[in-house]
Amino acid sequence: MSPFRRLLLWCLLMFGLLFLGARQQGDPIENDILAMLPSMQQDALTTQALERLQHQLGDKSYLALESPTREGAVQAGKTMLAQLTKASEAFVEVHSADTLDPQAWYRFYFPHRFGLLTEEQRRLLEASNLDPLLQASLSQLYSGFSLGHSALVEHDPLLLFPAFVQGLAGQQQLQSDQGILLSPTQGGWAALLILKGRGSVFSPAAQQQQLAAIDAAATALPQGVTVLRAGALFHAAEATASAKREISLIGGLSLAGVVLLVLLAFRSLTPLLLAMLTLLGGLLSALVCTLVLFGKIYLLTLVFGTSLIGIAIDYSFHFHAERLGRKETAGTTLTRILPALTLALASSALAYLALALTPFPGMQQVGVFCAAGLSGAFITLWLCFPALGGRPLPEPKLLLAHQWLQLYHKLLASRAVWALPALMLSALLGLGLLQANDDIRQLQQGSEQLTQEESRVRQLLAGGTDNQFLLLRAGSQQQLLQVLESVQPTLDAAVKAGELQSHLNPARYLPSIARQQQDYQLQQQIYAGGLELVADSLGLTTDVATALAGEYAAAKDAWILPEAFFASQLSGELRALWLQQGQQYAAMVLLGGIRDLPALKQRLAALPEVQLVDKVGDISALMAHLRQMTLALLAVALTLALLLFSRGHGWRLALLMVSVPALAAALTLGLLGWLGSPLTLFHSLALLLVFGIGVDYSLFFARCEQDGERVMLAVCMSAISTLLAFGLLALSQTPAIHYFGLTLALGIGFTFLLAPLLHVLKRN
Repeated sequence: MSPFRRLLLWCLLMFGLLFLGARQQGDPIENDILAMLPSMQQDALTTQALERLQHQLGDKSYLALESPTREGAVQAGKTMLAQLTKASEAFVEVHSADTLDPQAWYRFYFPHRFGLLTEEQRRLLEASNLDPLLQASLSQLYSGFSLGHSALVEHDPLLLFPAFVQGLAGQQQLQSDQGILLSPTQGGWAALLILKGRGSVFSPAAQQQQLAAIDAAATALPQGVTVLRAGALFHAAEATASAKREISLIGGLSLAGVVLLVLLAFRSLTPLLLAMLTLLGGLLSALVCTLVLFGKIYLLTLVFGTSLIGIAIDYSFHFHAERLGRKETAGTTLTRILPALTLALASSALAYLALALTPFPGMQQVGVFCAAGLSGAFITLWLCFPALGGRPLPEPKLLLAHQWLQLYHKLLASRAVWALPALMLSALLGLGLLQANDDIRQLQQGSEQLTQEESRVRQLLAGGTDNQFLLLRAGSQQQLLQVLESVQPTLDAAVKAGELQSHLNPARYLPSIARQQQDYQLQQQIYAGGLELVADSLGLTTDVATALAGEYAAAKDAWILPEAFFASQLSGELRALWLQQGQQYAAMVLLGGIRDLPALKQRLAALPEVQLVDKVGDISALMAHLRQMTLALLAVALTLALLLFSRGHGWRLALLMVSVPALAAALTLGLLGWLGSPLTLFHSLALLLVFGIGVDYSLFFARCEQDGERVMLAVCMSAISTLLAFGLLALSQTPAIHYFGLTLALGIGFTFLLAPLLHVLKRN
């Protein structure tokens, strides 16, 4: 095929990619960090519970308005509430204290009062000890706040019902004033607002609308009020802004470094323009292939993908380095180096595609993005360079490359060669210092200020709700309620032991029929055998006592049923905790303020019917498994490379070629151990790419038949551009990207230092 036809074919391919990319619908950028996580194999009820919880809590944001005085906090809450309520384009719902009429609780539960008792009341009646209950009732009746109770005593002589309703609040210590939810602080009071956003918090447009509405409302607050934020909205917005900054910074600096590198090495605009063309073909291929296969591109993929600039341009470096001082056509040069470049592409692309084989959506995208980008750059080189390569460049002074190679000759001929075993021994010692850390939360961490604000808001909300929750199952609704009741003492003990701050159990608000029947039987001591004593002690007339006995008898079968409870306004968010899948029922118990998760797990282990759903823990365990699997895959890749290279280069040279990336990986892990960096999945994934890229360097030096100055120049430029890309990734504020970039920068650096030894050993 003629050079012109090749160039025409490339243009057609690029137009085809542009056409495919233009056909993609919707916003191509995915900001949801959770979408990048591995999917867990869960049963239908567990999956439903996770989805329900995410829908219930994932799009909610929380604001705490701190003021030195209670009045100031109430006023700030009312002002902010009024302002945000107007922002209907940003928020579906804005509220503070529960707007439900407190009397609604009494109206719903009062007809069922003979089957409702607190734990303390139940304990006293089980011991047939009525005296404390009588004394408590008399104390309330003769207090200054007895007007309401004196009217109630004719229907509830021991005033058991008010204590039950007050107990529904559990451990909540929040207060309400003029419709504003309040929490005491060390220096005053805080008003708490709960916002439900319109649209996903991971949508940039929704983020901007909601944040703008909050900022505008905050300007109306009086001086001295501090606004604290918590919720996925603020983390997502911070992550979006950080990723955009890093894409611009890393991509811009990497591109500027490559431009400067090409101009310094070749002193001509032609190599620079061809290098930019290579990058264009690579990036277009990467973007379109990723969009076609996945539908969206994660922001984290784009951050990782900026490193493609430093790798895709390597093919252009090798092409121009091979043409230096040689009077031959571009096609001749390309034909000579094409076998080595093809093998280099295969090794690098396979290393990236190994990422795509992991059950980690984020890494799958990174693997496909970079493999497609490298393939696009290679195709651009193959189709465009024969026509656009231009005249051969004059041979520059290759003195630096020559002197660099001479250093390796002197190193192997001197006693300094013993530095290599010393380095390996140091690496082995460093390996012993490595500590694994597979916590998924390192994927994205908020700023210190946002983390502190969120922690403070959680404290004000009495613990809030953690990611972990309990899932309990049963074959019927009543069996499920009994199971929920059975776990209540264990959770109360965990709160007393300081392992847990709070918990939300649906059975607290919806007792089982068995529990209601038990409480009904216990109250028989009051309304049957003990009614005369109660009436005499409280001064009740005979007519009132007779009416009480009749009310008690009439309520024998007046039980609270789940259908009636969940149809009422009282159920509120508790509806989301009640699940059904076919004939199987399940309920969630939300946990707040977990302080000692291992101790809580050990306590719950004695309850086989209780499942602690810990998505963060499950994914972290999966990441640990993937880390081990990736390191094993690296060992397999090294073995396969050894077998492949032995067929064309012999066992001795093949062993040396594979030893370069293997030693580089060992030295990298050793140095990470000395630096105190934890070993994560992202380190092991980066080592796969160290192998893929490092094998390229070994391959070019091993196939160099004559002087190695040109190969040295090309590999040096390739290593510098790669170090620029991944070295800049190591500066990322996102720990996962930082670990990935740091490992690759160290690994490529060590590979560059070790690879020239192949040329020296081969010639000796």
